[in-house]
Amino acid sequence: MISAEGNKRYFFPLTLVGLTSGWLTGLIWVYATGGLSLPLYAVLFPVVVSLTLSAVVLFYLPEPKITESISPKLFNISIIILIVMGLAVAYTSIPITGTSTYSTEDYSNIQMQSIKTYKLDDRSIQSLLQKSTNQIPMDISALKSSVSLMSSSDIPYTGSYVSFRITFSVSNYDWVKPYIKLAIFKDNNENGEIDEGDELWNSVNYKFITNLGSWRANVKYENGQPTEEIFAVREDGEIAMLPIFHASQISTWRDDTQYTFTNTPEGYTPPQDMLSWDGDTLKETVVAYQTIPAGSSSSIEGKIYCPPNSQGKYLLLVQAFDARFTNPYKNDKPIAQKIIPFEIKEGKPEITIDWTMGIILAVTTVPSIFIARRWWS
Repeated sequence: MISAEGNKRYFFPLTLVGLTSGWLTGLIWVYATGGLSLPLYAVLFPVVVSLTLSAVVLFYLPEPKITESISPKLFNISIIILIVMGLAVAYTSIPITGTSTYSTEDYSNIQMQSIKTYKLDDRSIQSLLQKSTNQIPMDISALKSSVSLMSSSDIPYTGSYVSFRITFSVSNYDWVKPYIKLAIFKDNNENGEIDEGDELWNSVNYKFITNLGSWRANVKYENGQPTEEIFAVREDGEIAMLPIFHASQISTWRDDTQYTFTNTPEGYTPPQDMLSWDGDTLKETVVAYQTIPAGSSSSIEGKIYCPPNSQGKYLLLVQAFDARFTNPYKNDKPIAQKIIPFEIKEGKPEITIDWTMGIILAVTTVPSIFIARRWWS
């Protein structure tokens, strides 16, 4: 607007650039993140892109490119807006962290046989699904979205990915030694409950903890080579879910961020160091837990691949524990739990109108620049 002031012939191309850059950066953000969140710093992306594209447009337009008279009021307002946006982004980027609580247990060198899939029987169900204690009041909420280049939907289709964001909101008491357990089950009888006959879905199809933070999942190596992120083990003839710790410090055997594991076709590169297994032996342990204070929340993100012929209904089991009360490597009563259903459909999603409008705006931008140049030259 500063560039266009007093020179109305620039108003149309610069306005169109602003609209288009907003659409395009929004589409890129949704595609890159799964569309599960919109942090305040994301609003800076359209500003940066708009400034860049406006500079390109001004380069092609004839002289004079910038008006000689600029309103001091408009200039000051623009500067104030940029400063406020910068301060707001800086403030929201400050993490809410709790204290570190040192672990009194060393779980390294325990041995458990990891499994990829398992058909549930009555015994395993009773061991896995125990009644919550509610020792720490907590709300577990979830968002899911299936995003591809040309579509966005709550329902994934075969051949696509579905992104999850699970948030744990703590109230009344601190979550001092946090850990969670996650598992996805194929709901074979499609009754919306985890029961006999359902099966643990092959863990190669999903990955959790794709966001930066303090959550530490489990990754496995064989003969020194990275294989996969693991979620379940077999112990004494029973299935047990592996803990995912919220830890500020763990011991180090391997830096897992340097490796890519085979979960999902695109692979899994951990955003922070995880708990490493050498075959069926755990090589690392939690040194210090990262406490989640009362009144705050913490989120994890993950992606699920929906392979061909995987249509059907599924159940994501989410359980929260505190290591002060339970052994992380045993099935026990959670302090809170939630079952999140989702469905995979066969076929391909239709192009949504949001994407169509974005494409239309993008396509019209370049021609408008050349039309404007021919018009005013």
